[in-house]
Amino acid sequence: MKATQSSRLIQLALIPALFVLGAKLSLAFAVMPEVLIMLWIPNSLVLAALLHYGLRRFPLFAALIVVAQIAGDYPKFPPVEAAAFGVTDVFEATVAYLLLRFWKYDTRLAAPIDLAKFVLAAPVVAAFVACAVAAAIHGYFHAEETSYFEVLRVWWFSDGLGLLILTPLVLSLWPLGERVPHERPRLHGYDVLALLGAVAVVVAFLLSERGSFYSVPIRSVLLLPLVLYVAARFGLAETAATLLLVALAMLHVAASGRQPFGPLPLDETVLSTQEFILIMSVTALGLNALLAQLHATTRELERRVRDRTAELSAANAQLQKLAVTDSLTGVPNRRALFRLLEREMGRERRHGRELAVIMFDIDRFKAVNDHHGHAAGDAVLRHVAHVAAQAIRSIDTVGRYGGEEFVVVAPETDRAAALQLAERMREALRSSTVTVDHDQVRVTASFGVAMLRADDKEPEQLLRRADEALYAAKAAGRDCVVAEPPPTPK
Repeated sequence: MKATQSSRLIQLALIPALFVLGAKLSLAFAVMPEVLIMLWIPNSLVLAALLHYGLRRFPLFAALIVVAQIAGDYPKFPPVEAAAFGVTDVFEATVAYLLLRFWKYDTRLAAPIDLAKFVLAAPVVAAFVACAVAAAIHGYFHAEETSYFEVLRVWWFSDGLGLLILTPLVLSLWPLGERVPHERPRLHGYDVLALLGAVAVVVAFLLSERGSFYSVPIRSVLLLPLVLYVAARFGLAETAATLLLVALAMLHVAASGRQPFGPLPLDETVLSTQEFILIMSVTALGLNALLAQLHATTRELERRVRDRTAELSAANAQLQKLAVTDSLTGVPNRRALFRLLEREMGRERRHGRELAVIMFDIDRFKAVNDHHGHAAGDAVLRHVAHVAAQAIRSIDTVGRYGGEEFVVVAPETDRAAALQLAERMREALRSSTVTVDHDQVRVTASFGVAMLRADDKEPEQLLRRADEALYAAKAAGRDCVVAEPPPTPK
């Protein structure tokens, strides 16, 4: 916790220092001697800090910003005037922050509606109100210079552009440890070629004179494809960073008097530059937000499809299990036993091995239902299935044939081993008890054993002989094991 608080204090202390650097950079691109600032960077840092930290330590934070404004404006503006500008900067960021909080703005600009909220709150409303006050302050100290409305127009654009471009960039990059992760697209060969071509256009634009480079027309509109390409292929941070670089390139050309929009008066050159940067920024950020929303929607649909597919797969698996499982005892049902016997009969014939089938029936099961009810009968059936499953080998399978009859399929088992297996199940069942009406009752069963013959074509033939042996066990007094007679040699 102490480390986290220390990190926050360091970050808060960095904001005024970055504010000063941003102010110096903004003044470097100002048109002199009227000090017409075309892009004001520092306020984006203030707004980003408020969106990140809220109003915690706000008085101290505001005081630091005012001091940073005085340092950043020196020596262009006197301390008193610079301090007044610092107050308006804090006011501007606070108004934008409160409006964005009220409108539940998503700082990731993950949808076009978030961009609309941000543009209306920060560059339009907050920047206009603050610049109206700042232009009045400038007019008070410089009454003989540029008119109030001219200063208001230029400064409103400069503050709005700074907030529009820099705030998303700062929020997406700082603090680095708390960024929201998002998928980065793989950089392909055509990306490299497109970006290299765009960089060549930017360099030619920077070196151009009056809109031409070695007699080749280089118009500002040629910078737009670069920004749109980055907005379509990459994330918010890359889009905002590209916007900033292109905007600085345009400001450099305009501030150096090279007239990127042709032979226009200075004030119209400044206005045209700001208007183009505004249109470019809104278009690129809007495209990026729209694609981010579409990608998020696509990912959500894919997640729902995956979840639904998993649910359907689980349901199908459950249905398949229910189709071959006896719902009462949990062992394979009659249908599953027939399928298993068909497979085992074919496998045993191919490998020349023996196959035994043991059919057993619960003794006097009808009496249990008649005297104790069907619930007790169900408990006895579950008990018998459990005891038989515990007594057989791992390669054997016990299933419910129907009613109180069960069948054990024992592959790779000769006659003697089958008799031993049946006897083991009979003893395990006889020595166990089941609770019936709060009484411990012993349950017995009669067993019939049959072996696979060469002339057995269907499972019914093998099962019929096992059933005949079972009836022989019933006739012999129940609770015993009887095997079918061995076939008569031809």
